[in-house]
Amino acid sequence: MKKRTVLTLIVLAVLSGVVLAQTGVTSRNINNGFQALLYHAVRLEETFRHIDPIGMAVEEFGKAARDPAQAGEANLMLGLIYSYLQRPGTALGYYLEFAQLQPKDAWVQALMGDLYVEMGRLDEAERSYRLALEASSEEESLARVHCGLGTVALERGEYSQAREAFELALDGAQDFFDARLGLGKSLYYLGQYEEAIEVLELGQLQAPRSLSLLEYLGWSYEAVGRTDQAAHVFSRMEELRGVN
Repeated sequence: MKKRTVLTLIVLAVLSGVVLAQTGVTSRNINNGFQALLYHAVRLEETFRHIDPIGMAVEEFGKAARDPAQAGEANLMLGLIYSYLQRPGTALGYYLEFAQLQPKDAWVQALMGDLYVEMGRLDEAERSYRLALEASSEEESLARVHCGLGTVALERGEYSQAREAFELALDGAQDFFDARLGLGKSLYYLGQYEEAIEVLELGQLQAPRSLSLLEYLGWSYEAVGRTDQAAHVFSRMEELRGVN
């Protein structure tokens, strides 16, 4: 399994806690799966090599999924885990099962949209994001959906539509780095280099080690003739690649 950030691990654990809190689930398997994720979040397997917390979580949620009363929450958690393990096809299957069991929870369509994008299935991604958009009312959820729609448009080369979607995402969540990066890319491809630089420089404050952001920032500097700044950015990219 590839190493991921501690933040991702914490989000997984918190999400599982939210599921329990919202549904009042008391299943022993659900609770055991949640506990196993917490073990992984604190990297227990690095101390005790014979322990596999992720495997334990999958086993426990798998047992819960066979119980109709717990199947929805269990499938959601299995989807989150396999998404974390970078197995989008497997994760998608569990999200689809969750969506069928709990159709009122249309927010899961945004998670499905992310997986479809990852697999290059852009038409299905757009459909999922639009289903989520119809059902969403919270600003953060809407921002995530607009960012997803922006990503689809960007992949298709529809840069004006991408810009509009990313701007809507940032209207709802000013600190949304992925939306800011997407907006910077869209502006670059639209030839609006000065605006791209302004957006990407703000993004650099959020994620100074993002190679993708630095690449587009460097290209934007080059496009307006700011060659010294471009050279500095590209030098920084080489340093980061050496570290990684």
